[in-house]
Amino acid sequence: MASSFTSFVAACHRLAFGVRFRLRSRCFSEAGPRPCPEGRILVSGYFNEALGIGTAGRLVADRLESLGHMVVREDLRPSERGLLTRPPAPLPLERDTPVWLIAANPPEARMALFSRDARDWGRQYRIGMWHWESSLAPAAWAGTARWFHEIWVSSAFTAGAVAEALRRAGRHEDVKKLRVRPLPVPVPPDVPSRTPGAAVEVLTLFDPRSDFDRKNPMAAIDAWRLAFPEPATHARLTVKTLTGAEAWPAFAELLQRTAGRPDIRIRAETLSPADTTALIAKSDAVVSLHRGEGFGLTLAEAMAHGVTAMATGWSGNLEFMTPDNSILVPCRLVPASSRYNGPDARWAEPDTAAAAQSLRDLVEDAALRYRLCLAGRAAMLRLSSEWKL
Repeated sequence: MASSFTSFVAACHRLAFGVRFRLRSRCFSEAGPRPCPEGRILVSGYFNEALGIGTAGRLVADRLESLGHMVVREDLRPSERGLLTRPPAPLPLERDTPVWLIAANPPEARMALFSRDARDWGRQYRIGMWHWESSLAPAAWAGTARWFHEIWVSSAFTAGAVAEALRRAGRHEDVKKLRVRPLPVPVPPDVPSRTPGAAVEVLTLFDPRSDFDRKNPMAAIDAWRLAFPEPATHARLTVKTLTGAEAWPAFAELLQRTAGRPDIRIRAETLSPADTTALIAKSDAVVSLHRGEGFGLTLAEAMAHGVTAMATGWSGNLEFMTPDNSILVPCRLVPASSRYNGPDARWAEPDTAAAAQSLRDLVEDAALRYRLCLAGRAAMLRLSSEWKL
């Protein structure tokens, strides 16, 4: 009963916020065509959280600084606290920042705009940074595009999904605002050395908040069990997720599928960004049998660190993954879940049997892993060197 009441109250707060936003947004300044000005850049994002979109914001802010831009960072979460429960006075906007980059999807971007005085940010050049993982972005996003001069997406795949949503809403001019900006994943000067003769470490990672169905960790486990019907002694699969993932109903299924398999380890622990990167870097291969990715950040990080990447051959990871630098698992397209705009939207169903064969090849063939790690690292070096504002 308490949980139902809490949900009801939260729904009422969201409804009230929506009404207040619609009223205030009547005075919002639409973004017409004009050049991006020079000067300091305010980057707003979720810099202190274990979120993919938070990491994306950090990477872009870091890259802008490395290119010589003056960057002011702002954590969005404090301005959101209490926003749904009371009409706050507009927060002051950082002075002398002619460019405002909001590294958040439209629902959160609207909250950022709402929390500030529109008379202040109406003078700024506004850039949105959006991410989506099926073939069609939400229809509700289309109206937000009017307040941005540019919309950055991390892959041509996401650009297509957002463009389709804009066209369906009749906002054809806003399609011209889309810019493909692959995430600038840093490439370290050296790669960790591998211990000869050690067990091959294969890693798959997922955030339960990003949806079990989309991240599809079950498929990685199924492919492993098909590749190695008996527990492997020369290889191990680690399924990495976050603290609290145990609360998701699907977590129990993970435990069932790994029962009696000492070669499959589930690690439900939230790590710092640095520790997560270190875990990826010391692996021999990173696997993602996702149904859809806007970019595929962990795969890009793996390749940057000289770790072999294997993933579903569809969606945003094709921005940097090719048959020459990684292993792409064949798939068929099916209607996406309702959370990702299905059945109008599509996403991928990876071929588990093909994934199992590729896992056997990766584990048994050190030369294959070495060739792909070199090619993958070279691809990420090219991607990073080409990134600019």
